[in-house]
Amino acid sequence: MTGRDAQKLIDEALEKLEYNQVQMPDFARKASGATIVHSKTSASFRNTKGILYWAGLPLLHSMKSPEVLLEPANQPGNCWSFAGSQGHVFIKLPKAIFPRAVTLEHISVRVSPGENISSAPKDFAVYGMKAENEEQGLFLGEFTYMAAEHPFETFQLKNERSDSIQYVKLEVLSNWGHPEYTCVYRLRVHGDAVPTEEDSAWHSAGNNRVH
Repeated sequence: MTGRDAQKLIDEALEKLEYNQVQMPDFARKASGATIVHSKTSASFRNTKGILYWAGLPLLHSMKSPEVLLEPANQPGNCWSFAGSQGHVFIKLPKAIFPRAVTLEHISVRVSPGENISSAPKDFAVYGMKAENEEQGLFLGEFTYMAAEHPFETFQLKNERSDSIQYVKLEVLSNWGHPEYTCVYRLRVHGDAVPTEEDSAWHSAGNNRVH
């Protein structure tokens, strides 16, 4: 087995585990083609107070790319941080979807250094866009993340018109009290894929074969 084959098996196992957690596919996975639009994303936090260690692991010793939001690894310190309590990230999904829900993740308070997760997001809003250059976008809801109670929590989006989107903006409005920075470990985006022309052609061909 090659390294690529092994990684594929790992990715498939993680995808199955993630699906079992929330019973919905995640369209914001880097492995599936989701990407960060850096020009529309807040600057990453840069720690200037030296390296912090927990259980022998360095925490916040350098800037983490917001790409970590799109990956399943969820260890202490492996998060995207921005300065202060307000910031945003702009994500391009690999395909257009009808958005239904998002799942926000942080580490459990039990494994956090000092059992402190004050840097976790608290209030946040979600917007959806069809194109990268849209200014306002479709408001999909404002929520409060109870990080101390739920390491990952799923929120049903407000999308009564069932508009399709291919870009998602997560706007963090506050955190749980940390004065310097906010950490986001992962954002999952759930919904239904918009059928493509190829899907429609395949479906039509299948119907024509049934008599």
